[in-house]
Amino acid sequence: MKILGWMFGLWFALQAMPVAADEFQTVRPETVGLSSVRLDRLGDLLDAQVEQKKMAGAVVLVARHGKIAYFKTVGVADTGKPMRQDTLFRVCSMTKPVVTLAVLQLYEQGKLLLSDPVAKYIPEFSHPKVIEMLPEGADPAFRLVPAKRDITIKDLLTHTAGMPYSFASEWYPKDRLLRQMHDLYEEAGISSGMYETEGTIGDMVKRLARLPIASQPGEAFIYGMAADVSGYLVEVVSGQKLDDYIAEHIFKPLKMNDSYFFVPPEKQDRMSVVWKSDWQGSLEKVAPGPHREGDYVYSPTFQTAGPKTFLSGGVGMVTTPYDYFRFAQMLLNKGELDGVRLVSRKTVELMTTNQIGKLYETTLHDEGWKFGLGLGIQADREHNVDAGDVGTFEWAGLYSTRFSVDPKEEKITIFMSQTHPFNHHFELWDKLLVLSTSSISD
Repeated sequence: MKILGWMFGLWFALQAMPVAADEFQTVRPETVGLSSVRLDRLGDLLDAQVEQKKMAGAVVLVARHGKIAYFKTVGVADTGKPMRQDTLFRVCSMTKPVVTLAVLQLYEQGKLLLSDPVAKYIPEFSHPKVIEMLPEGADPAFRLVPAKRDITIKDLLTHTAGMPYSFASEWYPKDRLLRQMHDLYEEAGISSGMYETEGTIGDMVKRLARLPIASQPGEAFIYGMAADVSGYLVEVVSGQKLDDYIAEHIFKPLKMNDSYFFVPPEKQDRMSVVWKSDWQGSLEKVAPGPHREGDYVYSPTFQTAGPKTFLSGGVGMVTTPYDYFRFAQMLLNKGELDGVRLVSRKTVELMTTNQIGKLYETTLHDEGWKFGLGLGIQADREHNVDAGDVGTFEWAGLYSTRFSVDPKEEKITIFMSQTHPFNHHFELWDKLLVLSTSSISD
């Protein structure tokens, strides 16, 4: 009996042990209609990027029909530290679909409507003003006009609320409106979430609410700070801190056991550092702490350790490729995973169909791409011959992380690196997606 008791004790102890990095369940690609030989081209492409010192390391995951068929690591996460399947990544704007889901859970509980004015929950957004630039050389440079209508929750989730990121002026240096918004944000202490700022997300959002917006609500796709307002909205409506709400209602039911806003001390050594690359062979590790490039301040160590007070709904999440696969698979499954439903099929349909009408999603794409709720949606193949099927949805993060879900083929592709600036990864991503798609063999 003592031996039997010892054996049961050992069995329970083994069940409680974390899964090792090389023990994630994968299947032979051919069992899900993918070609092993063709998938290997993904690794060859990434190996070449590392050999040419375009990036230090990366992970790519391809799944089909709910099963992981390819899970490749290349290079290093830090000097002398190989990239692993369970390396932790700052996924930056890939936080936005998760926060969108949190808002939609509250929507399904009857606690808000997408048509509700944001001011109903955050009164500081009452009576918004819109900035209109005057001809160049005029003094003052702009005037303020009343908004035609209130900013709604749907405007937040579709980035049609007129709230750009401050650093958008770096992307479009000739845009006088973005330059002006940058100056207003700097003066008011508005953080993109890429570095800590004074107080809580609520404090920052209230400062943001006092500023003019850059377009009439619903009339322009302007990517940026709306997701942080969404994060604070979750706090106001749920009565929980953003990280607590998401941990309880999204991470826990999806078994995303390596997803955080603040990484616990015992997992800090699994974080990848951030690397700066010109994608031409010049590669260097970015030292911790805030950095300024031009007018853009960012921090490669944002939100990795805690507890802190500032929780960014736009960029605050740290996770692993496997954990984010579980989130993506839930969306592909129309709101449920492993028998646990997070939202209804109809709500996922809202997320993954065009919600911006005749506007285009202009952050990662342009013509041929629309925007749902928190997600870019491929509308045609005429303008996107290198992308997937019509209806494919995806998003990306500032340190070169990206995911794509192709509902027609039931295929998920996830790429994670920690390489800055992220625009250099666009061509690599397109090639990865082509190789992923061309591996379909059934």
